Amino acid sequence: MNTTHFDNDTKSLFTELGERKYLNASECKRFVASLSVLKNLKEQTFCETIYWTGCRPSEALKLDVLRVNVEDCFLVFRSLKKHGKKKGKHFRTVPIPPELAERLNKIHSILEIQLNKSANQFRRLWRFGRQKGWRLIKTVMDKAGIFGVRACARGLRHSFGVHTILSGIAESKLQTWLGHEDPKTTAIYLTIGGAEDHELIRRMWNYRAI
Repeated sequence: MNTTHFDNDTKSLFTELGERKYLNASECKRFVASLSVLKNLKEQTFCETIYWTGCRPSEALKLDVLRVNVEDCFLVFRSLKKHGKKKGKHFRTVPIPPELAERLNKIHSILEIQLNKSANQFRRLWRFGRQKGWRLIKTVMDKAGIFGVRACARGLRHSFGVHTILSGIAESKLQTWLGHEDPKTTAIYLTIGGAEDHELIRRMWNYRAI
């Protein structure tokens, strides 16, 4: 059995054998293109939400209608990894693409429920457990031809972190979006290498060529 597929070390973006824990740009495109393997549209939005926000599956499953802002395109997550006085009481906002906001609204009737101000505002968007959530993501990964240690929800979370840094967004902002308590945890996304290095160094090349 290849034990690298069960590597849970969060201090590096690579396993001890050098296997990448995040999806590269090509794999990200394939993942999105493979969402249609899930015939249930609500199941698709679960995977999309994790892909676009880097949230943990348990955080996504706690998301209710009231914490989806369709007009301003952001979600409000309860950070589940906080400790001490912040435990269970810390919320963070994460922006989402307008297309995802619209899909969440259409498929989950967000604005309709919010406008009615009914008790349904506190209804969770997805009514299944983490085990099914993990299976859904694995189904999409299999369809996309993505295997190994990165073919899971954590792989999507790492991918969000890596591509946020590649986009030039401040490390402090990424820390907020991922809900990290310790900035040292966020700092692992500065250790990207290989093909991703070209995205970073190309900026330096372009600058020096001016």
